[in-house]
Formats: sequence, structure tokens, C-alpha cells
Amino acid sequence: MRYYDKITPDGTKDLLFGECEQRSQVTKTLKDLFTAQGYRRVMTPALEFYDVFGKSAAKYLPKESMYKLTDHKGRLMVLCPDCTVPVARLTATRLKGMPMPLRLFYNHNIYRMFPELKGKSTEINQVGIELIGGEKLRSDLEVVELAARCLSTIGNGKYRLELCDIGYFKAIMNSLDVDEDTKEEIRYQIEQKNYASLTDMLGKYKDSKAAQALLKLPRLFGGAEVFEKAYELFDENGAKESLDYLKGIYEYLQALGLGDRVIIDLGLVNLAEYYTGIIFRGYFHGIGEQVLSGGRYDQLLHDFGVEECSVGFGINVDLASQKVKTVEENIPEVLVFAPDTKFLAKAVHHRRELEDQGMLTENCVFDTMEEAFDYAKMRGIPKVHLVGDDITVCLTKKK
Repeated sequence: MRYYDKITPDGTKDLLFGECEQRSQVTKTLKDLFTAQGYRRVMTPALEFYDVFGKSAAKYLPKESMYKLTDHKGRLMVLCPDCTVPVARLTATRLKGMPMPLRLFYNHNIYRMFPELKGKSTEINQVGIELIGGEKLRSDLEVVELAARCLSTIGNGKYRLELCDIGYFKAIMNSLDVDEDTKEEIRYQIEQKNYASLTDMLGKYKDSKAAQALLKLPRLFGGAEVFEKAYELFDENGAKESLDYLKGIYEYLQALGLGDRVIIDLGLVNLAEYYTGIIFRGYFHGIGEQVLSGGRYDQLLHDFGVEECSVGFGINVDLASQKVKTVEENIPEVLVFAPDTKFLAKAVHHRRELEDQGMLTENCVFDTMEEAFDYAKMRGIPKVHLVGDDITVCLTKKK
């Protein structure tokens, strides 16, 4: 029988010293940004009832991706696979009746299984915001600008923010006379930018303007020129209005001086049944996965009985931490050692005095001076303070 007592589960890992500090730096930076703009922190449990992730959540959280367990009453529960859904539950319960809009932020681990993607993290530390209520355009502008600011701050201005409005894709799909299964397959091929499969699927609809637009959708990627091409391709059934809205957000970000760091990608069509408006993704150079993802999801709160709209985003802290310089371990300046146990209390007082002076100290838990000095040398601690009737300062050298 094989025992798994010395390894972590697939998709998880231990964090050591500097890695912990890198994560802490990222989360502190983000929390400071959110707090400065009026967002307030909420915390939801790591365990949620399975029922919380029904309805809208089921559209993008397959039950196979959730870690499930039961409580003492036999009720089905999950390790939290998403942060937004619990915030929606919280809004419908403990935050019910509070003045709108609600500006909320969170820092939470989420857990998802990816059986088909070995090596992908299944435990993800996420920081994000939700803006609930308020006028649609002003809320979207606030959240997208804040997303760009987060990426810029962490990535030192080197990032890419991709924008889309799912309404354009939906307008085209609603104009194509095919069944729902076929629509889902078309959506998947667009998301994968699989031009060959798209051509095979849509080839028989040569006379359909919608089909021709879908064929070219994965290539609608770039700057302001994308809008002109998109208008020419398809502007019916609400498509023009979606493009007009997205163009306004793009021009707003350009007015803020974000330049070519903001890109239009009308092929961002994943989670089409979940998102109801703008979608955005954030990337850092050298990191293949999206670091930030967000959008407008107005139906989610409605499923919890709250007649408010919402927009938000989440940041994968573990990926974002890769853009933070490796943090060197802080080595104590002084090792405080009392050779005689009757001076242990005096050693504590001495160490506290050094701490009050701003010095980093460590208490020695060995019994002999030889062990104390050997340890100090291995750790690179430059001084040992011997506490007895008097205090003797000794210098050490690294081994």
C-alpha cells in the first residue's frame, strides 16, 4: 500500500519563507489599492453548501471540478471553488438592505479540480473585488480602471489588458439558425481560435452574414481598428450597441493614457452564458496564464433574489507573485543566549530592549555556548549577546 505522507496533493504546494513574503507583498498592495477606493473587506467560509453553486454558477463551475464532502448531517458541501458566488450569497443575506452600491473585496483560497490539465494549480489564492449596484457604465469604468491600475502597480507598468463585450458575440449567435449544442461547439472553437474547425462547421452557412462574422471573430484582435472591422462584419440584433458600449470604455482607458496596453479581443467568448456584458483579462509578460479575469454578471445576484447588477474581477495571487522580486530572508542581527538558566528572564528583558531599538533578534534555545555559536555561524547571525551578571557582545563569522 502506498502512503502519501510526504507529498502534497496534485495541484498544491508548500510555500517557504521568501515565497510567503512575495504573496504577502502582492496581497497588501492590492488591499491598499482597494481600501483607498472605498472597498471594504468581507470573508466567506472555505466550506460552502453545494447548493450555493447551483443556477448561474453551474454554467461555469462543472460539478466535476468541485471538491465535495459531507457534514455530520449528511449534507453535501464543497471546498469553495469560487469567490464571487459566496459574495452574492452574502449580499442576499447579511448585507441585505444595506445602501447601494456595495464595494467589497476579498482574499480567499479557492479549490478546483482540473483532471485534464496536469500541473495546473487546484488551490489558488485569489484577491478580488465586487461592485454591486450603481449605474452600469460608471460601474464598469471604475472596475476596469481599477483592474488596469492593479496590473500596472504589480507589473511595473508592463501588462496587457484585453477587453470584450459578450453582447457582440451573443448578437451574432442569436442570428444564426442552429441548435444550442452547435452554438456551444462554435463558441468553444472560437475560444480556442481553431480556424480549421470553425471553417468546417460554418462552411455550409455561406449565405449567412452571422456565420461569416463568426468565422472572422477570432481574428478581431488589436487596437481601435478592430471596431471598424467589427461594425462592417455585423451590426444587427444588438451587435452595434454592444460595440458602441465597448468602444466607449476603450476610449476612456485611452484617455487615461493606457495606450497599447489595452487590447480589444472580440474572441473572448468563454463563459458566454455567465457574463452579460463587458469581459476583461489581464496578462503579464512571461506568464502564459491570465493573471486577472473579470466582467459583468448581472444574472448571478438575481438568482439569489437580489435585484442588483454586479461587476468585478479576481487576481491569481500566486501568478502575480512571480512579478515581485524574490524577497531575501531577514537574518537576525543578534542571537541572545543565557548560558545559565537563572539568567533566562534577564535575557528576555534584554532581547525586548533590543527589539524596542528596532533590531531583529532571536532567542537561543541551546544549552551550550558551542552550540549557540555554531548555530549563529550557520544562520549568518553576526553577533551573540551572552547574558549573565553582565552582557557580553561576541562577534561571529559564517562557516
